[in-house]
Amino acid sequence: MNKLGKKLVAAGICICMAAASLTGCGNVNADAAVATLDGEKVPFGIANFMLRYNQAQMQSSYGSMFGEDMWNTDLMGSGTPYGTTFKTQMMDSLEEMLILEKHMADYDITVTDEEKAKIESSAKQFMEENSEETIEELTASQETVSRVLTLYTINNKMKKAIEAKADTNVSDDEAAQKTVSYVLFSTADTTDADGTTKSLTDDEKKALKDNAQKVLDAVKGGKEMDAAVKEVDEEKTASTASYGTDNGTLPDEVKTAADKLKDGETADSIIETDSGYYVVQMKSTFDKEATETQKQTIINQRKSDKYEEVYTAWKEKAEFKVEDKVWGKINFTDKVSVKQTETEAQSNTTEAGSEGTTEAAGSEKSSEAVSGKTTEAGSEAATTEAATTEAATTEAATTEAVTTEAATTEAAE
Repeated sequence: MNKLGKKLVAAGICICMAAASLTGCGNVNADAAVATLDGEKVPFGIANFMLRYNQAQMQSSYGSMFGEDMWNTDLMGSGTPYGTTFKTQMMDSLEEMLILEKHMADYDITVTDEEKAKIESSAKQFMEENSEETIEELTASQETVSRVLTLYTINNKMKKAIEAKADTNVSDDEAAQKTVSYVLFSTADTTDADGTTKSLTDDEKKALKDNAQKVLDAVKGGKEMDAAVKEVDEEKTASTASYGTDNGTLPDEVKTAADKLKDGETADSIIETDSGYYVVQMKSTFDKEATETQKQTIINQRKSDKYEEVYTAWKEKAEFKVEDKVWGKINFTDKVSVKQTETEAQSNTTEAGSEGTTEAAGSEKSSEAVSGKTTEAGSEAATTEAATTEAATTEAATTEAVTTEAATTEAAE
């Protein structure tokens, strides 16, 4: 789970609204139907509270980066204001949690008395620590806050229960990883600060190939690759990458050449690819550490696949209808900020979704391994935007969103 998931609706957290009211919130009855699930009403108050709280979290985390008008800006380049995208994600999240709640008995999931007590305590404290204006704009009540925390509790427990049914037995053969050391002399086009694309000339490409040959000759002569690289380009370093049959970002030409090598051996010739010239040395034909990492990646994927399989089947059978006229009354004209006091529950929050991060670290041990050069500002901005989407999705649309660690702590386990 990302950092947003650690900032929970719990004791010690206050939501502070801007002086101006949030358009639409106060004009809709909290009990009005914002959606229906199999004919059962979903109150506007619950959806609005979830949306506004998560809006505050996003604004707190990314407002300085994208500006106060981030909600009316097309951050993703999709042609849609981010606020519209965010609302869709939030409604999808609510639908998911309500569907999971309907299937609690399928996995013998209950909310314990201890969990209920902690939820009620957190809801009570939330109501006591927020102003009447904030409560009104959030369409919050102790019942609403308790209901939302209960849904998050169920959501978290159901996801774990479903994922527990996934096959976690992964053999060495299935996850086997090889690790190579290599240097790439990139021939890829570059982009100037003004957006102009520049291609290398034939002479420039020849110079790079000559440097690659110098490195290869030095390594074949017994020199360490890092030292050999520094002799031709002090700014370059050798990279390390792990790969297997079904993973890794190295070009196929590099993998094919590397597969012919034993531990410590170096490919006899430069490997030419669309991205440039590679010099490759096999570090380990069976990297135990990388293999164990890949096993966890496979397990995480199986868990994710199992959850998607089960939830998708339930969703297809459910009838969820959004009342667009009601939901459409909410927009993002004002800033919402979070004033937070650190609590023990927050500092001890378990990142249930952190296992999924091992995939990126496992298959590629160097970011330079992918591109052969440091990330440019434009790429960094794109990555940041992707992270923003992920943050919103994790907070709003996945079962780990605002996990009730703060409301239930160890009881949820």
